[in-house]
Amino acid sequence: MKVSEFLKNGMEHFTAEAPEGFKALPEVKEGCHRLQFFIKEENGQVKECRFKATKRCKKLLALSEKACQLIEERGSLDVSPEELLTFFSGEKDRKKMEERVKIVTRALKG
Repeated sequence: MKVSEFLKNGMEHFTAEAPEGFKALPEVKEGCHRLQFFIKEENGQVKECRFKATKRCKKLLALSEKACQLIEERGSLDVSPEELLTFFSGEKDRKKMEERVKIVTRALKG
């Protein structure tokens, strides 16, 4: 899928401020990009995931949104870079996607 197609559905996990009752993972900064995830856990399982990011890069926003979807489905922060890259295999600029995936995985490692 292409990033532009994915973002047409909107970003339901994006937040401008840290949501109340969520645990903040450390913020990752790389160049002009910033990304931070917030999670809400119940019984050791992640029930909700939100993220705050600079709106400058659509690729980073799409990867972060997809990561939140996968985290909520599984109940854990275990998202592989390959899985995210495979989902967005329609994107032409592979190198840029790989760079953004590194930011997402670093943000999830905490």
